[in-house]
Amino acid sequence: MKFRGWLILGSVLVWSCGGVQPPVQPKPPVSPEIQPLPEPPSKEIRALWLTRFEYCNYSPTHDQDSIRHYIDMIIDSAAQANFNVVFFQVRGSGDAYYRSELEPWGPLLTGTLGQDPGWDPLDYALERCHQNGLELHAWFNTFPAWRGAEPPPVTDPPSPYLTHPEWLVCDSLGNPMPLSDHYVSFSPGIPQVHDYLIQVATDLVRRYDVDGIHFDYVRFPEIAPESGYSHDSISVALWRSETGNPYRLNWADWEREQLNHFIAKMYNALMEVDSSLIVSAATIGSYWRERWNAYYKVYQDPRRWTEWEKMDWIVPMIYWPRSHPTQPFLVRSREYRDEYTLDRYLVPGIGSYRYNTEKEHYTWAETEGEIDDLRREHFPGMSFFNAGSILGHFQSLEHTRFSHPAALPPLPWKNLRPPLPPDSVWIGKDFSGQESLFWSAPADTQSVYRYLVYISRDTILDATLGRNLVRILPPDQTYFPLPAPYREWRRIGVSTVNKAWVESGIIPLRRED
Repeated sequence: MKFRGWLILGSVLVWSCGGVQPPVQPKPPVSPEIQPLPEPPSKEIRALWLTRFEYCNYSPTHDQDSIRHYIDMIIDSAAQANFNVVFFQVRGSGDAYYRSELEPWGPLLTGTLGQDPGWDPLDYALERCHQNGLELHAWFNTFPAWRGAEPPPVTDPPSPYLTHPEWLVCDSLGNPMPLSDHYVSFSPGIPQVHDYLIQVATDLVRRYDVDGIHFDYVRFPEIAPESGYSHDSISVALWRSETGNPYRLNWADWEREQLNHFIAKMYNALMEVDSSLIVSAATIGSYWRERWNAYYKVYQDPRRWTEWEKMDWIVPMIYWPRSHPTQPFLVRSREYRDEYTLDRYLVPGIGSYRYNTEKEHYTWAETEGEIDDLRREHFPGMSFFNAGSILGHFQSLEHTRFSHPAALPPLPWKNLRPPLPPDSVWIGKDFSGQESLFWSAPADTQSVYRYLVYISRDTILDATLGRNLVRILPPDQTYFPLPAPYREWRRIGVSTVNKAWVESGIIPLRRED
């Protein structure tokens, strides 16, 4: 299976002059910096990557209270700034940052692989997120088996690196990937590796009420083509066999297809556990262009995943600035969305960690400009790497670009039961005597995941505009204290969404204009 793409050649505009009249020069485009800010939408993914390095290394002495404090600080700040998703890292390299009987505790928590920290970071972060109205998607480093120049110590449960050395990625001579200060990976071409990773992931989603699972490192190691990864004996035997390679694919295409089949099997297994789960994957920021790309360098083919309907969000790490000479942020974002994600969501990853200095192209204004560009082109949202890089900017976002809450875009392909709207909406006084908006829950409360409260000063309530969505509330809250000037507003309404963020009709507050 060969890659097929299209190259678009730009035309050259040549001015032709008649007589002595000079040509009329076109006006230059308006600079993005002075364009009016785009209207924030009411439905937008606003995600943060919160790494294990961040929350664990906040305390160099492994003080567990300090780790919890950092988690609190990020989640509380993100909620205040109207973010809606946290990608919380729970697996790094064959280790766990949650209580697992399959893999040992991650070493960053206590300084020692396998040592129980006395609490559960995933359970703690999950409760904090849900208290704040945020979704938590468990961030799962997929194929890495260990990281370090020395092998892992013996633990209970043991590191999979020690129990399954035959699963390691091997070079073209069959030599296992050597230990280093970077990840050593299991081979994506080994079916038993697929089964093991599916066991770990499904065990997690069965025991924790996570809203999604986010896969990273769903790929071969970075130097796969140069090193011949992975010519392990199991993969080579399958590639050469009629059952393992029935279409006689060449080596690179066969490697790609193993990742594709892994994603399909993983998605199917997760949907059997929880069909509402949002499954996403971080991919290389360029699909196939330039030297660093997904398709040729690490054998990722996300278009295949969406073509098979085995992925909900593709989150490419497009960490280059808008002015990059060969990998400009918006061009790569458009390319991913228009050519490779079909009817699934493309959520560009913004490299905000790079834009906190005063160097050329690397200021916070670059992050703001990328948000604006994505909104002008109606992308479904964005994710920021990493959470710590937003710490000094949460308040700014809250008062500018994220000044109103946003619901997640709907995932109708989940085929969940459609939500019923509230039965009625009225104004009354709450227990403190304040005028509040009340609504009656629908008869089928099982389908209600959130209530959306809209208030508009216009004669028509436009539910797509972010300024009209004033609050997102949990299913057990059926009232909202009205701000003082609410009588100036012309339209008020309430709707419900189910777990897939599919929205009911909006039930209006009926009153005279």
